[in-house]
Amino acid sequence: MPGPHPRGAPAEERLACLDALAAELTARGWTAYVITPRGRPARLFVQNPHDPGMCADVMAAAGSGTGDWWFWFGWAERIAPADAPDKAAALIVTELRRPVDARWERRRPLPSACRTAEPRSARRPGRGALLLWV
Repeated sequence: MPGPHPRGAPAEERLACLDALAAELTARGWTAYVITPRGRPARLFVQNPHDPGMCADVMAAAGSGTGDWWFWFGWAERIAPADAPDKAAALIVTELRRPVDARWERRRPLPSACRTAEPRSARRPGRGALLLWV
């Protein structure tokens, strides 16, 4: 399955999608905030409030063939259409509540950077979160 193509998408539309998803997740009590690194596409950092080690970066990108917007995990797994942030939030919560063994059978290990819950602006320089764009 081809992965998302974030660089070709308008930044305003991407931010609007991520903001809508962040609102859904924070309403459920989860940590979710948009990170906008210079020169890179914006992404949403999501963290399980009961298990801070269970976190993920989520991006919004237009599909390569149709142009429809989708949410994607950082490991290039499609989550849900961007026009359904409630559905995407439910799937993200389910994914980040699974036991680590079941969740990462065929994926890379969870980065240690997920254990940091403060926004990027509060972190010391040079200690940003690790992305798993595959």
